[in-house]
Amino acid sequence: MSQFWYKGRNRIGDVVSGTMEALSPEAVAAQLSQTGIAPVTITPVKVRTVKLSLPKRAGRVRPEEMIFFTRQLATIVKAGLSLNEALIILGRETENQGFQTALDAIQRDLEGGSSFSDALAKYPRIFPEIYSHSVRAAEEGGFLDTTLTRLATMLDNDLDTRRRVSAAVRYPIFVFVALGIGISIVLTFVIPRFAELFSAFGGDLPLPTRVLIAVGNFMSFAWPVLLGGVIALGFAVSWAAQRPLGRQLWDRMKLQIPVVSPLVLKLTMARLAHILGTLMGSGIPVISALGISARAVGNSVVARELERVQRAVEGGRALAEPMSQSPIFPPLMTEMVAVGEKTGALETLLHAVAEHYEGEANHTIKNLPTIIEPILLVVVATFVLFLALAVFLPLWDMVGLIRK
Repeated sequence: MSQFWYKGRNRIGDVVSGTMEALSPEAVAAQLSQTGIAPVTITPVKVRTVKLSLPKRAGRVRPEEMIFFTRQLATIVKAGLSLNEALIILGRETENQGFQTALDAIQRDLEGGSSFSDALAKYPRIFPEIYSHSVRAAEEGGFLDTTLTRLATMLDNDLDTRRRVSAAVRYPIFVFVALGIGISIVLTFVIPRFAELFSAFGGDLPLPTRVLIAVGNFMSFAWPVLLGGVIALGFAVSWAAQRPLGRQLWDRMKLQIPVVSPLVLKLTMARLAHILGTLMGSGIPVISALGISARAVGNSVVARELERVQRAVEGGRALAEPMSQSPIFPPLMTEMVAVGEKTGALETLLHAVAEHYEGEANHTIKNLPTIIEPILLVVVATFVLFLALAVFLPLWDMVGLIRK
């Protein structure tokens, strides 16, 4: 319901004015005519909504919260309740203060006559562009519950994939960190003591021992500088990754690293197919869907290729043709897109492509430990062997000197 200001004349010709709540100006005119008032002007009243600023930390919404919210909202809308009632109910259920504040503000925007998609677009940090655009298309087509269910499924798949990747790389990261800490302690505190012991006995030390002592002596006084350098390097990499050029270089590296690149490409193609399929299933034109996908795919190199494809489609070419000319998109992706365009089942085939690449990515993630373990074994064995030779070779020499 919106508020309208009207001005008209009653049966005796006097000018009357006021405000009235109705769905449209026509509804206001009908109600005025029933009361004997001839409307002259009817204008909507602009309701000023209170903009609530979200706390910086509380404004972040966990993926689990967003998935739960989207699924519950789809269920409530399908049950026939209004969006206002749904937002009030879900706002009470959430424990995230920032999310609750955003939902309250969105609900007030709806009461003020705003569309649901426009209200969501005011909070891009919580509701990404793909979310608000899908909702806008669903509002126009009248299938909001179906679109919300698709969005929840897409978010759920994305979260599950990230969890699998995180679980697969957690073990090697832990091993490398533990190995680095152990070696640093040995070089900084243990080796200098051994150097004093070895020098007391005289004699020439083996090459591994001399190298280890030199590194240990350097680490014993330079470790604060090295630690500061590592921290500074981390901040520098993080800063560069947030800049367009640094982000593009990092994204390109991820697509070229031998062990990592196949997995990254499969995950990126699965995400792209899911986004495109969801957007097209929501009724968004292919050109707009390509633009939104380029901003949501998560890889700047793939995004640039999608923008090139978008320009080609705007020029009248079919979607599969410019995709097939790019080295980024695998042949399976382009062939399925071509078949989908010919048969009119592009959305269905895109979701099938997404499931295929997700299956391949999950298989790669499962086998990732078997690929990484030999590399870890070689690295750890090399360091342990070098440390053992550096420590025990001079000990054997010392035993020989003592016997003489």
